[in-house]
Amino acid sequence: MRFLPFAILAFVPVIVVADGPSALDRLRDRGMTEQGAYKLLKELTDIGPRPSGSDNAAKAVQWGQQTMKSLGFQNVRLVPCSVPHWERGIVETVEVAGSELKLNACALGMSPGTPEDGVTAQVVLVKSVAEAEKLGSKLKGNIVFFTGPMDQTYIHTGGAYGAAGSQRFRGPAVAAKLGAVATIIRSLSTADDDVPHTGVTQFSEGEPKVPAAALGVQSAISLSNYLKDNPQAKVTLKLSCKVLPDVMSANVVGEIVGSTKPNEVVVMGGHLDSWDKGTGAHDDGAGIVHSLEALRLLKNSGLKPSRTIRVVLFMNEEISGTGAAAYLAYAKTEKKKHYAAIESDSGGFAPRGFSASVKGAELAHVQSWLPMLRTVEVDQITGGGGGGADVGPLREIGAKLFGLEPEMQRYFDLHHSDNDTIERVHPRELELGAISMAMLAWYLSESKTH
Repeated sequence: MRFLPFAILAFVPVIVVADGPSALDRLRDRGMTEQGAYKLLKELTDIGPRPSGSDNAAKAVQWGQQTMKSLGFQNVRLVPCSVPHWERGIVETVEVAGSELKLNACALGMSPGTPEDGVTAQVVLVKSVAEAEKLGSKLKGNIVFFTGPMDQTYIHTGGAYGAAGSQRFRGPAVAAKLGAVATIIRSLSTADDDVPHTGVTQFSEGEPKVPAAALGVQSAISLSNYLKDNPQAKVTLKLSCKVLPDVMSANVVGEIVGSTKPNEVVVMGGHLDSWDKGTGAHDDGAGIVHSLEALRLLKNSGLKPSRTIRVVLFMNEEISGTGAAAYLAYAKTEKKKHYAAIESDSGGFAPRGFSASVKGAELAHVQSWLPMLRTVEVDQITGGGGGGADVGPLREIGAKLFGLEPEMQRYFDLHHSDNDTIERVHPRELELGAISMAMLAWYLSESKTH
């Protein structure tokens, strides 16, 4: 049975220790010695890529359920959700008539496919969605090529991703409304390589849809330069991807029941689904194993949390968030208070801080926990933020939200691409993220604030 080696590790004799900083010191040392997060990540990524609605996503749900049981978590169960099902297919090409350009392309998630012979047209280059909207009817009958790069002047790369991201999220839908026949984007990547990055593109119900693909950064630069010198050139886009009917899947839930406040819940989570490029090791295998390992460490270190600490492995974060919506609906039916929620969905690099939705005196209270968190090099808890796409909806029912913030300089080199594999994850960095989440979850479980 594939889970047996880690199951044995999970049930080594429990060392019961007193609550407080000394217990967290022991938890940290146990984590760094055992490095269980990496072992879990190896199991998860061995399943392969886990696109929503796929067979591998279903296997990941089964793995999550079995793993929680083998780790001795309580009340392991599934929360069903309906999810989209999109398949990439095997044909993904961008070709330029009369040139010898070799371009590396991949379809964007939820893109429709092209006819077998592809879509051929002249190309209009734009640097942003706003520029496309200004051109209006001039896009009709053309392929729109969004060439805007991620801005390297952003120190926090998430800001650069957000600034450039509308080209992928909204660009194809905007181009379709203006009469374009297809779209191409420069990959949302900070790497100077030629590996294309996928990700969802959003079309609303009833609006026109056009095929959409991303080019690797070097391919995008090559095509852009060629078209500037040859503006009349024809480009052909061929994609065999397709959108299939929705299927049923599930979030996976397991917990340690609180010793004195069992009806108040602290959630930790990440998302089980990934794109089908790479194996989703950083996005978001890391968040899944951060959460599982954090709860394992709390349990096996003998800590008895006052509040219930729960792990939720969310499904379908990448496309439409139906797993998060299903969990919120489930939480509303429980006779429990969701006190706080922590999300990890920014990769498995070394942790640097947490974002938090709290402010004022409450923020000062959680920042008082930093001396212990600094022992794993977590230096800040910043207010005014949120936890992430999956736990964010829990704000509606009063949960305080926290998001793990790892070191981010390399994350978008890997994100949504064939680069995102376990070989790009360091076991010590990954474990530090899990330990930091365990520490924060423990402090939240014991907090006297309401």
